Amino acid sequence: MIAITILKVNGGINLITALAHRGYPGKYPENTLTAYRAAYELGFSHIEIDVQLSKDGVPILMHDITVNRMTNAKGFVKDFTFAELRKLKVGGNETIPTLEEALQFAKGKMNVAVELKQHGYLYPELEEKTLKIIEETGMMDSVYVNSFDHYSIRKMRELSEEIELGVIQHGATPGLFHFLKEIKASSLAVRIEYLTDEFVRECEEAGLQIIVWPVDKQWQFDIFRRYPNILCTTNKLEDFKKMYKKAQFQ
Repeated sequence: MIAITILKVNGGINLITALAHRGYPGKYPENTLTAYRAAYELGFSHIEIDVQLSKDGVPILMHDITVNRMTNAKGFVKDFTFAELRKLKVGGNETIPTLEEALQFAKGKMNVAVELKQHGYLYPELEEKTLKIIEETGMMDSVYVNSFDHYSIRKMRELSEEIELGVIQHGATPGLFHFLKEIKASSLAVRIEYLTDEFVRECEEAGLQIIVWPVDKQWQFDIFRRYPNILCTTNKLEDFKKMYKKAQFQ
C-alpha cells in the first residue's frame, strides 16, 4: 500500500494529500521544474511526472512521444539527443528537465508518481534507466512507478522487488486484479467515473491504493469525498485546494 503521507510537505502546514498532475499545468508549462515548484509551494504531497528517453538514453520529462505540442521544435523525443532536447524551449522560457533533476527537487519535500511513457518497445531501456536514477537519488521510499503499458510495469518488477508499482487503467476490468497480485502492485489508477462502492471494496480487499483522475471540478470532487482514502490527481491545483479545505479534510 502506498504511504500517501510519507513526507510532511512544508512542515505539515496546509498539506494537501493529492497528486499534482504534471506539476501545475493550468498555470505553468507541464513537466517543468517551475510547475513542480508551484505544486510544492501550494502544499501538495505528490507530484506526477512523465518519463521518456532521449536518443542517447537519458530519462527526461515529457508527456507526448513528440516534442511538437510543448516545445519550439517538431519530432519524436527518441530522435533527439539529450543535448538537443536541452536546447529546446518549453512554454517560451523553460527547458526540459531530466528525471534526476525532478527527483532531486522533490527529495525531502514531496512524494513522486513516476509514469513510464512506454509504448510497446519504443524505449528498450526505459525501465532500467529509470530504476537506476531512482536508486541513485535515494528516492526509492518516496516514489512509485506506474504506466498504462502493463508490460512495462511487469518488466520493472522483474528488475526490482523493492520498487513500489502501480497500474493505470482506463476502465474497471475484473481480470486486472490477478495481474496486480502477480506483480505485487500497490496501486491502481482509474478515471473518477469508474468509482463505485463495489469497485472500491474490491480494491480495499486486494490491498490496493486507489488513485483517480481527474479531480478538477466540483462534481468530480463530490465523488471523491465519498471515499476519503482515495488519492486524487488534479490539474487545477488552486481550485482543488479550495474544495479540499471547504470539505474540511485539513
